Amino acid sequence: MGTADKYFTSNPPGVTEKLRKKSAFIAGAGGLGSNVAIALVRAGVGSLTIVDFDKVEPSNLNRQQYYRDQVGMMKVEALRMNLARIDPGLDIRTVREKITPDNIDAIIPASADIIFECFDKAEAKAMFANFCLAKLPKIPLVLVSGLAGLAACDSIGVRKGLGSSWIVGDCENEMNPENGTISSRVAFTAALQAHTGIRILLGLDK
Repeated sequence: MGTADKYFTSNPPGVTEKLRKKSAFIAGAGGLGSNVAIALVRAGVGSLTIVDFDKVEPSNLNRQQYYRDQVGMMKVEALRMNLARIDPGLDIRTVREKITPDNIDAIIPASADIIFECFDKAEAKAMFANFCLAKLPKIPLVLVSGLAGLAACDSIGVRKGLGSSWIVGDCENEMNPENGTISSRVAFTAALQAHTGIRILLGLDK
């Protein structure tokens, strides 16, 4: 057993060995992305690429995996620090850019074993999903639709989407000023998104 692997001994048998060899791409390091990253690293996923262009703001702290002394830092740099405290051996690549139709092809590594869409805005979600489904159809894609507000968490689920995609959420409560976001519902959705991805990486969902 390697030095790092002793911290994953509570995983089901055989899981750590498989996840240490897997690479995940996370688009966005906000409420979804930061929570998904934490869950994946704690599960033992060995390699992450995280892309985000934003800085940590005070309003982020109700649902995102950052701390008060990190306000003003680039999210990808703050998240890199936090993830390294969990797993110093993590292979992590961060990109401080906004994903657009002009650069998306160069940003997503073809070697990724799975892709997580973790954006706030519907337009960005649609652009990202359309690209992945058209250009990277063989890479599993886990999307989110509907996580805002105070609706019951039992309305949030997972369903199979087009091609090799899965959709997590209630497909109804989008983020806007009226709905707002609450830590528990965002974290619940992100945990379900991460768990769906872990099952896919282990060959349990196809």
